Amino acid sequence: MASHSDAPKPTEGDAPAKKPESSDMSNILQHIKNLETNNNDLKSKLNDAEVRNGKLSAKTREGMQSALDTLMKKWMDAVETKDDKVKDSFKNGLSQLVEKSAEDNGVWQMMVAASSLHERQNHDLDVLRVENNSLKTKVDGLYGDAGSRTVGGKHKAESELSREDVAPVVTDDMWNDFAKQIGSTY
Repeated sequence: MASHSDAPKPTEGDAPAKKPESSDMSNILQHIKNLETNNNDLKSKLNDAEVRNGKLSAKTREGMQSALDTLMKKWMDAVETKDDKVKDSFKNGLSQLVEKSAEDNGVWQMMVAASSLHERQNHDLDVLRVENNSLKTKVDGLYGDAGSRTVGGKHKAESELSREDVAPVVTDDMWNDFAKQIGSTY
């Protein structure tokens, strides 16, 4: 058994050691308090950010749903598939993208691009149709009679007044036709 004399004797340096122990405890408590305050501030900022993100996501979903209902619907309706279940499955997949507000998803972006291209091509085709009809009207209507073909000092056409009057040139041999043209030119 050890005697009291073997136990370490307190020295003058040990007495101040109790003071730092209590100050260490107050430092730890102060640090914990600061961490809790920091944590509460961060939670508040996170909640604010989630609310803002929710509002932005709602607007994004509305815009995406609008694009799905208008632009993409026209394109999907125009696409022919053997089975309508394929279209329905595709529409459901796009609806899930809309619900998740995955506007940055590559599939969504390609669908928007393809739908826009389809819309633009349809518009261009419609413009060409209108222009074609306009040109047909000018040729068949505006210049249909001899009087309307007289401009300035030009002579009125006496023959070939309409398309029917012009006989198509039928050639069986391209080379003979070429030789005749060259012969008549020189």
